[in-house]
Amino acid sequence: MSEARIPGWKMLTYSANQLGINLLWQAFNTVAVFFYVTVLKVPGTTLSIGLIAYGIINAFLNLVAGYLSDRTTTRWGRRIPYVLMGSLPFGLAFYLLFSPPHLHAAGLIYYFLALTFVFDLFFTVTALNATALYPEMYRKPEQRSYVAALQQMFGIAGLILGVALAKSLGEGLGWAGMGLLFGVIGAGSLYLSLLGSFEDPRYSQAPLAFGQALRETFRNRRFVTFVIASFLIQLVTTMLTTASSFYTKYVVPMSPLQTSIFMGSIFIVAIPVSFVWAKVSLKIGNAIAMMAATALCLVTVLLFMIDRSPGMVIITGVLLGFSISGFLVLLNVLLADVIDFDALITGKRREGMYLGMNGFIVRIGLSVQYAIMAVYFAVSGYNASLVQQSLSAIEGFRILEGALPAVFLLIALICLRAYLRQLRLKAPLSGASSSSVEP
Repeated sequence: MSEARIPGWKMLTYSANQLGINLLWQAFNTVAVFFYVTVLKVPGTTLSIGLIAYGIINAFLNLVAGYLSDRTTTRWGRRIPYVLMGSLPFGLAFYLLFSPPHLHAAGLIYYFLALTFVFDLFFTVTALNATALYPEMYRKPEQRSYVAALQQMFGIAGLILGVALAKSLGEGLGWAGMGLLFGVIGAGSLYLSLLGSFEDPRYSQAPLAFGQALRETFRNRRFVTFVIASFLIQLVTTMLTTASSFYTKYVVPMSPLQTSIFMGSIFIVAIPVSFVWAKVSLKIGNAIAMMAATALCLVTVLLFMIDRSPGMVIITGVLLGFSISGFLVLLNVLLADVIDFDALITGKRREGMYLGMNGFIVRIGLSVQYAIMAVYFAVSGYNASLVQQSLSAIEGFRILEGALPAVFLLIALICLRAYLRQLRLKAPLSGASSSSVEP
């Protein structure tokens, strides 16, 4: 079916999975630590250290989930059963995170880490398999670009709700109420996406053994350079959302409405611009378009170092929407290109393993972010009991939101340039033998 004309309604309903995935994941990144540190008064340093260990463990779960996905054989396909079984627990775990029992600080830390593990486990199962369907279902560049833009239309709606409204809804509606509302929307959108999902039985081939699968993945040098850039870009976007709650509370104090306008402006701009990036990538190439988005984001985040008023922060948010939109559209398209190249080399479609490895590296990035936050809480003089933070704490939040992301984006830009050079080489960029190339 992937080579035939795919009805528009299937493209639309499949793309709806990004609403739930982005809503719950971005809301978690934006307000989970904020909620436990500032509302429940859990020590920030202790919580961050726990999240570092958790992130490393969960990174390996991504590898296992991707490998099992490629090996699964059922009458309903390789990926679809995981989305069907995992979506409800995914939404329920999010709700439970924001409706904790009455416990002392140590008990809340254990509760938070346990529920975060469960939440992230089902996030991995559902998001990995829902996303793994994309390169398999849509093989033509025009289809991929169009569906990528549709996905980001839903994804950005999820981001607006998750990033811009999670804090204000939590404070206004109640944190448990926000958790329940978002959990229902998230699980519901994933089930809706199954109406537009399908699998091609031709790709259910005998999988590679785990060790061989790992070796072949890293022999694909296009993947290595791509995933380093992807790691840094996604580390930056996670840092921006996590630090923004603190930035708008202590650095440039903003009302709940102003905060929602700031975060919402990023993604309101990104919705129409995502279709622009899809068209631009078809004209100049996916890699060059991603380099342009990265360079634009680098310049924009530096404005957080000099913003002094809510109006300036909102303007920065508007500008940030142009580059964030490019990331949202192009990261999946670039990874799909890498997977296609691997299929040429190995003769097998291994979306699960590549998404699992990508998720593994991104989760290591989350541990890096938590380590950065732990260092910040330890050395900056931040005190959750204070309404007005010290100058060192305020400047630290500026660095977390501005200077440090700019450094990471510069390194990502260098990696993307290396990826572009690899694309221009005529010889295969894998160590696999030529006999494994699909005719």
